[in-house]
Amino acid sequence: MNRKEIIVVTNPMIAANRSAEVTLSKFLRVIKPSTEAIQVIGGNLSVESDLNDIQLISFPIVRYPNKFKRMLSLIGVQLKMMKAVIRIGRKGQPVYFWIADKMLLPYFAAKLKKMEVNYFIYGNVEKEGLKSKFTELSGKIIRYMASHADCICMESPSVEKEWPFLDIERKKIIHLYTETVTEPEFQNKKNIFGMVCRLTPGKHVVECIQAMAEIHGLHPDWKLEIIGSGKQQQECERIVDELKANEYVSFLGWVTHSELQSKVKNWKYLLFPSDTEGMPNGIIEMMGCGIPAIASAVGGIPDVVCPENGFLFRDCTVEVLKERMENAILLDEAAYVKMAQNAYETINIEFTLSAAQTQAKKWLRGE
Repeated sequence: MNRKEIIVVTNPMIAANRSAEVTLSKFLRVIKPSTEAIQVIGGNLSVESDLNDIQLISFPIVRYPNKFKRMLSLIGVQLKMMKAVIRIGRKGQPVYFWIADKMLLPYFAAKLKKMEVNYFIYGNVEKEGLKSKFTELSGKIIRYMASHADCICMESPSVEKEWPFLDIERKKIIHLYTETVTEPEFQNKKNIFGMVCRLTPGKHVVECIQAMAEIHGLHPDWKLEIIGSGKQQQECERIVDELKANEYVSFLGWVTHSELQSKVKNWKYLLFPSDTEGMPNGIIEMMGCGIPAIASAVGGIPDVVCPENGFLFRDCTVEVLKERMENAILLDEAAYVKMAQNAYETINIEFTLSAAQTQAKKWLRGE
């Protein structure tokens, strides 16, 4: 058995969402130097052009508006993915379930073939936003898959704390990277708080808007810009209207990865409240642009954000958000520049492609 030949199983991609392609491509670049061959199994797969030598075993999936049809389509794709694992998988061969939290059928196939199952865990869905039967079921599926895997993978050591009742004996730390700005601007930034996230209850965008309304009464030159979309979009827009906050709260919609740096270059701080996280790509990317984060101390965030390069908090309430935003505003220019430089250096040292590849080799090949 050549352990350098690995299989990656991932969730089907939403055809219109290229961010999934970018993230998958980053993961493959990180692990590629540690392998001789990679096969990726999923739905609607695509990767960036420099990875064309990686074999994609991709099955088409349609995201129907009807929930029942969508569920049937997903089951159909999982059946095809399961057959692919049975066809190409070999005993003892490493298979990585990466952003494949509910891919049960391919998972069962890998166990049936007695492959070495490596399962990635991220934020705890049971903690995120409004609780429902769906989040409860999702949590149970993730716990089952993780507890029966040969090894648990995570993007940061502190992610383990998100799953306190999960017995993790064998683990690997494999994190992604970001392209830092070559010459970031630390001085003369505009007074803008920014957010990059899905507009869902677990991201606390509503609370940020409400906190911004209170901040604006004290500091009328500050603004909030929100990049992203989601099921709370209309609610967030309604609250902005009710607060008469349209002059200082802006929705920029979903921005492509290639456009992101130009959209955020004038931001002074990133706001990142969240109920649960793995190692959020949004924080790494913004810090790589020299933008300090004001973020929840959950998941892997405390492994990258500290008092020298940003602000951490525990509770995502309006009062706590307002307090941290006020603390950030009151930093003098010299203190802010130092914090922004520290944020940039943290990423430029620890989250480059070469640093991520070196760490991956350590875990994948024992080097």
